[in-house]
Amino acid sequence: MKKALIALFLLVTYFSIAQEAPEFPEYNARNAATIFYYKFSEIPKEIKVKKDITKNKTITELRLYNDKIKKISFLNTPKLQEVELLVNSLGAQLYSNRDLAEKVKTKIESIVLPVRDSVAVHEKVLNDALKSFLSKRQFKKWLKYQRAEKRDLVPKPPRREAAPPQSMNRNRNRNRQGMGGRRF
Repeated sequence: MKKALIALFLLVTYFSIAQEAPEFPEYNARNAATIFYYKFSEIPKEIKVKKDITKNKTITELRLYNDKIKKISFLNTPKLQEVELLVNSLGAQLYSNRDLAEKVKTKIESIVLPVRDSVAVHEKVLNDALKSFLSKRQFKKWLKYQRAEKRDLVPKPPRREAAPPQSMNRNRNRNRQGMGGRRF
């Protein structure tokens, strides 16, 4: 009887934890608009630029890009802060109220997407300028570095510690099929 009660208690707590509402991550409008600055002192090392002339050209182009992004950021800071405040204050209500979520989504799209597009235009100009004097290998490393920087802006989903474990039987059965794939 004692074991049955303990098992019942564990099952109830397990399922009650599993059904909690997900924690709402902090919204950062600047990250959503891909506003960030390149650290021009570390980039020549990252993309392995050896010649001083190429280093100077790279740093000059990055400074120009950072200046343009600073202007965009300065002009749009009040709008972005307003959106950020709106999303962070409503937070969990957006999960339950679909109409409110749609209104917030349209507001985000009307403010953040034009800023993101203008940043993308300047980024394309930067990439074209860098492509003109970097080698293929260096430019490829630059694009890889750029993708990694953008990936860092995307918020990580919150980790759920009480999440149920993945079923191992599915993977085990998949491995038994052998070289031919599906067996009939």
